[in-house]
Amino acid sequence: MKKAKSLITLISISFGAPLPGDEQLPIISADFKISVFAQDPLVRNPCAITFDQQGRLCVGMGPQYRSPTKDTPGDSVWILSDEDSDGEAESRKQFATGFNSIQGLAWKGQDLWVANAPDLTIVRDLNGDDIADEYTRVYTDLGNLEHGLHGLNFGPDGKLYMSKGNSKGLTEPPERVAPAPFRELWGIADSAHFEDPTPIIFTSETYKKNYHNPRDDWGISGGILRCKDDGSQLEIISRGFRNPWDIAFDDRFDWLGTDNDQTMGDKIIAPFFGSHFGWGHAWSFDWKGDGHLPTAPSSGPLFEGSGTGIVFCKVPGYPEKYQNVFFYNDWLNRETRIYRTKWDGAWRKADRENLEILAHAEGGRTMPKSSGRSFDPVDIEIGPDGAIWISSWGRQYGAHFEEGKIANEGRIYRLWPRAFSPSNGNNTLPVWGNASAQDLIGKLGSHLPVWRTNAQEELIRRGKEILPLLLKRLSKDGNTTSLETWLIWTIGRISPDQNWFDLNTNQKIQSLRLQAFHQTITQEVVEALNDPEPRVRL
Repeated sequence: MKKAKSLITLISISFGAPLPGDEQLPIISADFKISVFAQDPLVRNPCAITFDQQGRLCVGMGPQYRSPTKDTPGDSVWILSDEDSDGEAESRKQFATGFNSIQGLAWKGQDLWVANAPDLTIVRDLNGDDIADEYTRVYTDLGNLEHGLHGLNFGPDGKLYMSKGNSKGLTEPPERVAPAPFRELWGIADSAHFEDPTPIIFTSETYKKNYHNPRDDWGISGGILRCKDDGSQLEIISRGFRNPWDIAFDDRFDWLGTDNDQTMGDKIIAPFFGSHFGWGHAWSFDWKGDGHLPTAPSSGPLFEGSGTGIVFCKVPGYPEKYQNVFFYNDWLNRETRIYRTKWDGAWRKADRENLEILAHAEGGRTMPKSSGRSFDPVDIEIGPDGAIWISSWGRQYGAHFEEGKIANEGRIYRLWPRAFSPSNGNNTLPVWGNASAQDLIGKLGSHLPVWRTNAQEELIRRGKEILPLLLKRLSKDGNTTSLETWLIWTIGRISPDQNWFDLNTNQKIQSLRLQAFHQTITQEVVEALNDPEPRVRL
């Protein structure tokens, strides 16, 4: 069991008083505002959150965590609605149900991907009534919910990235077999002799999750993996993790996350292709990894907590001090922290040892229970309104029942700088197929994952006829870094021959990644080995 005692001294930026009349709210930075978007009974133990293409909040929650039996009701995905645009949810609608513990959500097109170990599931609404009709079990046997599947993100390469803890599957063919990359992470003997199962499609009436005992053992290692948007071509990107709950990438498609440990402190990680971060290393273990050549180094101070959700922030209108930062949650210490990057060559580091705190609950919790302010932060996202949205778990560690019904608390908070005005109102977008190319290009730079992902896929669908427009926009001055990154990937995915741009460091890095994506090596790649910028050489 962890203790809520920090290995480092965390300092806060100047904190203001909580709002009058509500001692349950977290204490926040004096230059921020906070509101409650939803609370129990509308949400109980809210875990994973994401936004659909209409800008509505989708919440994964239910009674599955922490000790489910085969008969425990499934978790559900709910759409929360703010019908009068006053910043508070009035109603919810069940979009999909019957899952294991939901610990990750990601939209792409009409597909909602649901991480609910031991399963990875896609659900689709086929008739537009906001109720999923089709359930596809993409993978199964991914291990239990303790160190399960999290961190679903679609990158500009069109692939789904995921973080996986070191809980291992049962490997009981033919039905209970995980794809080979997962089995490789766990060290399953004779793994190559098992045939990977194919996805199975269900209706909402026939869908049934697979059960995995939450007390089953661990495998050797967790990892960061990626696959195509149909689940094929699954591969390991990075390994050597114990339980990386969430990952996020910045506007240059560089990753950051946290990895949980029981005894040596949670670690801030910056995964990259081929890296090993120490856990389960075959011949030379080092947890922090700094100065230890066999393993990738950490990217910040260790902390005795429980890192959960993380998000990159670059929102137009935010003060400069909150641009180009990551916000990440610590469930055990009940804090949201600020990570600012300082590059040391190609090594991403925090710019300080004492990380600033954006919000806190005046103290941590024990594993079984919390008290005081209602702030037990889990997931975190930037909403369509530009505010920071945080899901706050209930008081108990797992599901708590009264009179046969789940009775945990829960909250969804919105935070934003006082100098910024979050937008309210209807965020519905036009049908992607009818949107102009200019509108789609504008959405490529969006901070909302579903908007930039859907815009990119529609541009790619339109094909080479829009390449001149994309290239013209890329050549313009004043593009944001995010828009530049997504433009390069959109161009390169439409036309593999358009794979080298070098007006700045970011263009070179994305071009090198494009060449790796298409498995090509040009003269520019060879010359990049001598580039003065270490991140290009890496």
